[in-house]
Amino acid sequence: MSKHQEILDYLENLAVGKRVSVRSISNHLKVSDGTAYRAIKEAENRGIVETRPRSGTVRVDKKMRVRLDKLTYAEIARISDSDIVAGVSGLGREFSKFSIGAMTRENILRYLVNSGLLIVGDREDIQLLALEHQNAVLVTGGFSVSDKVKEMAEHTGIPVMVTSYDTFSVATMINQALSNARIKTDVKTVDEIYQFKSEYGYLFGTDKVKDFHGLTKKTNHVRFPVVNENEKVIGVVSMRDIAQRELEETISSVMTNIPFTTKPSVSLANISQKMIFEDYNMVPVVADDLTLLGVITRRQILEGMQNLRHPNLHTYSEQMLAHLHHEKDGFSFVVEPVMLDHLGQLAQGVLAEYFKEVAHRLLTKKSKKNVIIDQMMIYFLEAVQIDDRLTIASKIVMENRRSSILDIEIYLENQMVAKAMVTTKTT
Repeated sequence: MSKHQEILDYLENLAVGKRVSVRSISNHLKVSDGTAYRAIKEAENRGIVETRPRSGTVRVDKKMRVRLDKLTYAEIARISDSDIVAGVSGLGREFSKFSIGAMTRENILRYLVNSGLLIVGDREDIQLLALEHQNAVLVTGGFSVSDKVKEMAEHTGIPVMVTSYDTFSVATMINQALSNARIKTDVKTVDEIYQFKSEYGYLFGTDKVKDFHGLTKKTNHVRFPVVNENEKVIGVVSMRDIAQRELEETISSVMTNIPFTTKPSVSLANISQKMIFEDYNMVPVVADDLTLLGVITRRQILEGMQNLRHPNLHTYSEQMLAHLHHEKDGFSFVVEPVMLDHLGQLAQGVLAEYFKEVAHRLLTKKSKKNVIIDQMMIYFLEAVQIDDRLTIASKIVMENRRSSILDIEIYLENQMVAKAMVTTKTT
């Protein structure tokens, strides 16, 4: 086990709240100050330790990725453009669900859950009942709130908000906000799959070509990120770079300078497209100051994107593609009002979604590869009407190991109404 990994294991086994420092680790584990410093910085990036202004570096609970499928009362106030009339101290709390108080006092009790939100009008008894059951209150219609309700909200620390919007509008706003939060949560990012630098391996610019060979034998990798003395990325070196080079040559003299890098918050779809278009097999993952955190490889991305789709009908794209049906000879869908533009033609965005989806399904069914749309030429031929049933026919014009060209046509009975030539890249 390397000294670097030994320090990381030591830090993980420390009790939460235990203070650490470069000097204490170097003395305890008999390592250099530089090795201790680098390990502490990586532990901080992993969320194992945290540096605080007064107490220094301390062991903390490992931070997990925050899910965004809940909203706080403060966000609800912002979304609904509400005034907070009482209970300001509770604005940071998350709410679990919301209900509309349009029923009798007896029946409403079944809908009041802890940390809930009740949307109600000027019904003081219902407002008080909600506060008693730890539910925040959102008063619609701009109605005033009694002093009794305000006093109880301040006492319990539960917000009472007032908005000028009606109940339907407010419920729609909150539903949309929750849907957007779920979409953000469903998006896979680099942070979820990248390998830490200590697991994958990396080299310093001052290392030698012989060190590259040693690291290759140890890890079975053939390309590595290169960092300076502060562990900031300065290049990438691969087997091709060191071919026919002397063993004593430095890595900085043979590496590829200023490589493409990515950050943990970047989506897999984004980085996947870049890696495929530019033919990258490995990309360094860096912090905001370009400090190396780890790497992400093309294989990791392909594996991570296999289950990328979650058809929960949250996005407009998912809602649109829910109308696409697979048939024996192709695909079909029925024209809905939202699919048309002001001229009565299928909207360009709708056509692009269907052409893209058909291309994906056709190619992934054949080869199980990752498909990226490179170019799409769309031809509008005929207008369509609401409730028309359209069929989609497609064929592969050209296909090789890296790219494909597809001809996709949309028909109303025997009349062609739209056509596209789609060029893709595959990997």
